[in-house]
Amino acid sequence: MFNVNNPFEMFDFQKVLSATKIPSVDVNSQGYIEAQKKTLEAVAGASKAVFEGVNAFAGKQVEILNTAIAGVKDATTEVAKGNTQESAAKSIELVKKAIVDAQANVAELAKINEKTAKEAFEILNTRFLDGLTELKKVVSDETKKATVKAETTKN
Repeated sequence: MFNVNNPFEMFDFQKVLSATKIPSVDVNSQGYIEAQKKTLEAVAGASKAVFEGVNAFAGKQVEILNTAIAGVKDATTEVAKGNTQESAAKSIELVKKAIVDAQANVAELAKINEKTAKEAFEILNTRFLDGLTELKKVVSDETKKATVKAETTKN
């Protein structure tokens, strides 16, 4: 019967893990330690890229806000100067300009986000792929050591 509280009850993870043949890796080996250092450096690099991107995004938002405040101030001054018909025409032009500016601002903010995500992803993806190669080498080295050790004890 299916257990609602534990949907994985029918699947024994212990059996799966014990059946998996993973060679032991000496976590104190120089290769493994170097790989972990590179991983931490990659995470730090990705964090730096994200931090810089967030700062650029926030800076652009402040710039947009300051421009909008100045624009509203100028617009109210302009609209207040003219007569009713001129004010209505001016208001329509100001709304049109505001919409165009907002679209440009959103596009620029999206570019900042895209650039930030791309940089962080590239850093982490490169490290991930390099890490797989390094892990393969470490496992291969450990397997060779184990083979040599086994042969030595036989003789």
